Amino acid sequence: MEVARIETIDFDTVYKVLSSRKISEAQKTQFIRNNSAKIRNIVEFQITSADFNRLMEQRPLKKFKPLKNSFTKYGDKIILAKSMGVETSEIPDYIRNVNDAMKSVNKLTFLPADKLEQIKQYVYRHGNKDELTTFLDYELKNSADVIKTLYRTLEYHTGGVADYFIRPIHRLDNNTLIRIYNIIDKNLSAARENGKISAEQNDEIARWALVQIYKIQNNNKFINAVKTAKTLNG
Repeated sequence: MEVARIETIDFDTVYKVLSSRKISEAQKTQFIRNNSAKIRNIVEFQITSADFNRLMEQRPLKKFKPLKNSFTKYGDKIILAKSMGVETSEIPDYIRNVNDAMKSVNKLTFLPADKLEQIKQYVYRHGNKDELTTFLDYELKNSADVIKTLYRTLEYHTGGVADYFIRPIHRLDNNTLIRIYNIIDKNLSAARENGKISAEQNDEIARWALVQIYKIQNNNKFINAVKTAKTLNG
C-alpha cells in the first residue's frame, strides 16, 4: 500500500494505513493530517469490541512524540465516538458523565461491559489524572481478582496505570501517588474483609504495590529529566 495513491477513504483504509508496518510514522501522521476532514466524516460504520481492541493495539503512544500522539488522540476520539454512537464533540462530556457516575454508584448499569472497557482504554491513554484514578478505583472495586488486576495495571506494556505515566505529559506527582495508593489499599482491605484474599496477601500485595508505584514515579521523573535535557540541548 502506498499512501500517496490512496483515493477512497473508508474505515478499512484508515485501519490498514495505521496498522501497516511498511508505512513510516511520519507518513501515517501526514495521512491523517491530509485526510482529517474525510476521516472525521466516516460515521456510517459500527465498531465492534473486537475492532476497537484491535485498533488500540495498533495505535501505540510514543514517548517524546507529542505531535504524533496528538494525532493519535484525535483518531482515538473519533473511533470511540463511533463505538459509542455519539458525536466526536460529545466524547469529553460523555466521559465526564461516566466518571461522575462511577464516584456515586458501585456498579454502572447503563453501559454494557464492553463499552465501559472501551472508555477505560481511552481514559488510560488520554484521560486526566482524576479520570484515571476514578477508573482505577472502579476497576479494582468490581474486579473478580483484585490481585491479578493490580499486577496487570501496575506493570508496563499492559495499557494500565504504569503505561499512563510513562509519557512525560502525564506526571506522577506526590498527591496523585498518594491517591493511587489509597485507592489500592482501600480495595485490598475490602477484598480481605469479603474473604477474597487473606490478611497475608493483603499485606504482601499492599507492600508490593507501594514499591511499584514509587518505581513508576521515579521512572516518570527520569523520563521528564531526559525530556528536559533534550529540550535544552536542542
